[in-house]
Amino acid sequence: MSVSSKIKNKTYNVLDLFCGCGGMSKGLCDAGLNVIAGIDHWDTAIKSYKKNFSHMGICEDLTKLTPEKFQEKYNRKNKTIDIIVGGPPCQGYSISGKRDKKDPRNSLFIEFVKFINYFNPKAFVMENVIGILSMKTVKNEKVIDIIMNEFKENYNCIICKLFASDFKVPQNRRRVIIIGIRKDLNIIPKEPKPILKKEERIPVKNILLPKKDIDKKYYLSEKAIEGINRRKERSKKNGNGFGAQFLDMNKPSYTIPARYWKDGYDALVKYSDTEIRRLTILELKRIQTFPDDYIIKGNNKDVIMQIGNAVACKFAKYIGKYLIKTLRK
Repeated sequence: MSVSSKIKNKTYNVLDLFCGCGGMSKGLCDAGLNVIAGIDHWDTAIKSYKKNFSHMGICEDLTKLTPEKFQEKYNRKNKTIDIIVGGPPCQGYSISGKRDKKDPRNSLFIEFVKFINYFNPKAFVMENVIGILSMKTVKNEKVIDIIMNEFKENYNCIICKLFASDFKVPQNRRRVIIIGIRKDLNIIPKEPKPILKKEERIPVKNILLPKKDIDKKYYLSEKAIEGINRRKERSKKNGNGFGAQFLDMNKPSYTIPARYWKDGYDALVKYSDTEIRRLTILELKRIQTFPDDYIIKGNNKDVIMQIGNAVACKFAKYIGKYLIKTLRK
């Protein structure tokens, strides 16, 4: 093999912050990247993570685990970290007092920045909810501007609003993806191109289990259905929308949130007016493109929260392929 071939085939080392149960890591590994560790403070999520990967799953609070401590304790072989990825929770504020809780400089986001500044990776990917683009601090500063100011000195960045359904995920999950490429590499990132056209998106019917295989416990009671209909009529009279959403079998699913464990009203299967059910754990995994045999630990609530908080695996896979292609320029 020639030297040029070795360079071309070299993969990149990735550190996954706020990794949860591993949706992002799974996709990046499938893309051909070398994830060296995932870090999250939730012990149950890390138990899941460790069941599915041979690399390190680290249960640590990133407000306490500095990059220096990570390097000393977990990266003793001094592996180069080429890419850092993560979705710092925008609601995960750890600093109390009179500080503006809407200011990302007071949030877990700043821990993400610390790792970027310390390791100076070739690239980073930050994932977050679409609402982050409209958030403002009490001083009327745009949150996204504050975030971008932290990166613009050393990185060429792009803010992307992407639908997971454009990347072979049977779910209309829209997310903000900030991609940064280190300036000395002289690469200007461009928005990842959709893999599918709108009419090619994967319908939810492709992944649902047959009706005969669904346990009765997933079906809503008559009382629950009456409650949905009653609230729907009341909302209609008041001119408001209503929360319960019934899946269109010929379209991707609605977004599966972490709160799905509460009642499942974010995405319901309706066979008839009297037969309405929540999605099963297996179906929720498939909607997030986890493999059927992907192990997720914990009770029912824990499992659904991990699935809802995750980055869809196939979405992450195509982000990973995009990073490889972009960095090899």
